[in-house]
Amino acid sequence: MAPSPSFVRDFVKPLTSHPHVKFDPKHALARLQELRGDEEQSRVAGLAQQTQDERHEEEDELTRQILVSVYAQFLEGTLSQALEAETEAEWWSDVERTRWRVFWYLIQTLPSRVSSLLQTTTKAAEKIRWSTPRPEVVFTSFFPHLKQRRYLHRSETSQELRLPGPSSNIHRELVQSIRNLLQTIQKMLLVPLHYTLQEVSLKKHELLRIRDDRARTIGSLVLLRPKVQKFLGSKVLLPDNEPGQLMHLTRDLLLVVNPESVQDEHNASDFTLFRLSTLANLSQRNSLQLHTLGLSRPSRLTRLWPRLVFGPPLLVYSTYYLYSSRGTLLNFVYDAKDVFNGFIVDWCVKPLAGVLDTVKTSKGDQAGWLVTKEGVQADYDSLERMARSLASDHLRYTPSQLDELSARIRLGDLTPVLKLYEEDIKSPFKSAVGGTLLRTVFIQVQKAKVDLDQALSGIDRLMKSQELTFAFVGLSPAMAIVYVVGGYLRRIIWPSDHDKGKYGGSKARERVFWAMRRVERLLVLDQSSSRDAVANNLNANGASSTHPSALTTGLLILSLTQLRTYAERHLPSSSTPQDHGSSSTVAVPSGSNIGSTAAATTSSSNLLTFSATSLREAFLEDLSDLQDPELGVDQKRMIVERMWRCWGETVFGRAK
Repeated sequence: MAPSPSFVRDFVKPLTSHPHVKFDPKHALARLQELRGDEEQSRVAGLAQQTQDERHEEEDELTRQILVSVYAQFLEGTLSQALEAETEAEWWSDVERTRWRVFWYLIQTLPSRVSSLLQTTTKAAEKIRWSTPRPEVVFTSFFPHLKQRRYLHRSETSQELRLPGPSSNIHRELVQSIRNLLQTIQKMLLVPLHYTLQEVSLKKHELLRIRDDRARTIGSLVLLRPKVQKFLGSKVLLPDNEPGQLMHLTRDLLLVVNPESVQDEHNASDFTLFRLSTLANLSQRNSLQLHTLGLSRPSRLTRLWPRLVFGPPLLVYSTYYLYSSRGTLLNFVYDAKDVFNGFIVDWCVKPLAGVLDTVKTSKGDQAGWLVTKEGVQADYDSLERMARSLASDHLRYTPSQLDELSARIRLGDLTPVLKLYEEDIKSPFKSAVGGTLLRTVFIQVQKAKVDLDQALSGIDRLMKSQELTFAFVGLSPAMAIVYVVGGYLRRIIWPSDHDKGKYGGSKARERVFWAMRRVERLLVLDQSSSRDAVANNLNANGASSTHPSALTTGLLILSLTQLRTYAERHLPSSSTPQDHGSSSTVAVPSGSNIGSTAAATTSSSNLLTFSATSLREAFLEDLSDLQDPELGVDQKRMIVERMWRCWGETVFGRAK
């Protein structure tokens, strides 16, 4: 994983007025050596003081450029190495997470292990060293990490098999021995998997050690920036004071990147030029070969060979099997077609057409579901006629009384008929033979039928009022199935930017969340250790916040680089092109001790902040504040709290 190009550029921006210009320190060193040679000749020749001052100014400018260039190259190279080691360690950690991945890695690397075993066997046969079989050679050939850690091999292979001894309970001893034998066989079968897991774990921890070592170097370089900035902001160097501040600065830089090179400088006539030349040479050779160390992930061909070897035969067999089962598959396709047509027509089209008909048809035009208006009206008319006939024959009602009776019947009042019925049941046999008992009973039966029609009419009106609801209830399951299946197929066939997820998707936001959590964890743990150190230090100045250690600063820069890369890739920026760095041009107060080079830009901690014009710029401003070496742990924790508060749900996908 390459570091974000803007990180080094923004970080060294306070040190130079031309951060985007490429600079070759080799040519500058050659020019500086030429100027030093001309200086000796000018002293002998006695040239004018003005010419010497101009040469000193040019030497000073070249020295500044060389120093800034090698500082930026060391920072970028070391950061790239740390990120590479961390990326590889994460890959090994993913392999170590499950037994299946460990087994698959063993299968992937099996040809190289067999090749190593054959080479070892050939060399041993040539030297005639094998008089008896040696299992250790087999294990160390298959698992090279056992060559340096033989105790791991001995601890796992030394399995004792207990034999049943003389005892009163020989059956129990025999069962225990068989159980031990089965356990031993099981362990022997799992030995390759166990050693592969050991190999993966050791490689991961070695990469983490390299990562921490490079992170410590990064932290030292970052904490060294205030000294470099102070040196660049000083006055023009003079030959008399040159061995002072510049020598200390170059020595500190050499101690950070390569302490062994400091021991070779006692033979140099010009310490400053020697150190600058050493720094330039080291910056050109600043690389890490994880493949040479055997710590990188296997090559792409190694990881793909099982698929390339076993994939074609499986594909041919699958094709043959499908072709031989073509009849069954065709029947399955026809059945699926019938099911699909039935689902679309019977569960989607017809219910939808019913809904449209319901919406289109008014309530008055619709026929009743349970009873009809004509049937109800006919029952009413029949009841009225039966009651009027009985009242006219036996009660001798006048026409006006009959009209009044009809009105009362429409209201459901049959009092005259009921009174006549009450008189008839006093002598039921007589009334049944020659009276009106049967007619009154039939009238009450007709009245019950009319009441039933009224109840059914009410139920019918209620169902008609909810007819559209019932239609949608019958249609909703089919529409839900169509919506889910259609959305899934659409995301597969026509993926859109919205389907990929907001701000890089859920996986990218989850990685950013864990990176942000690691930033806060580093600051919390470093703050506790820093407080203990200050409490034990009798000469502590009582400052409100302490600066993080070099290791914490380096690990912090690694996490911030991941966050910066995410922001530059996924967060939206403003429509107008702007510099996404954290620095801006501000007015320099009078009396400040900042030179012309560092006056153009200042550290983010000294900025009068302004409202960012986009989410990306605001997020990068917070990251620039966190990477500022002049801020203490407490201040950086406050920045982290601000980031959780501002970007918790927007960027990280969850609030703290």
